[in-house]
Formats: sequence, structure tokens, C-alpha cells
Amino acid sequence: MELKVAQFETTDYAQMRRCRMAHLFRQPVNEQFKDGEAGIAVSGLIRAVRPDLTCRPLRWIITIDRQQADVLELAE
Repeated sequence: MELKVAQFETTDYAQMRRCRMAHLFRQPVNEQFKDGEAGIAVSGLIRAVRPDLTCRPLRWIITIDRQQADVLELAE
């Protein structure tokens, strides 16, 4: 199985905390990241969670070794 590395940005503090805790405990995550009007559902292991201090509101860049990704329509 080939792993792909993907980076996602989020301004959602709760989502960042879930990813950071999964990274610390080496647990896989199942998260949805917004990409315009669509969303991307990603599952895999977190490689890094880094803050982007160059912008306001604060955002985080999350790097994931993803196993699968599906484009979904997120319900508003």
C-alpha cells in the first residue's frame, strides 16, 4: 500500500486539537476539511500540526499520511 502525504489548512481550533492529540498518541484520524464549497474526508496518521503565524485569524497546517480521500458535499 502506497501512502500519500497531504497538507490541509484549518482555522477550526477544535479540529486542530483533535489532530494534535491523534498525533501525540499516534492514532489514525477521520477528519473532514473544507475546500471551498466541497469537503474532503481524509483518514490516516497525522505527521505534523504547525501554526501559520503570518495571518489572522490563526490557522494551522496539518500534514497527514493519508490512506484514502473522498470528495464530499458538506451539509451547511
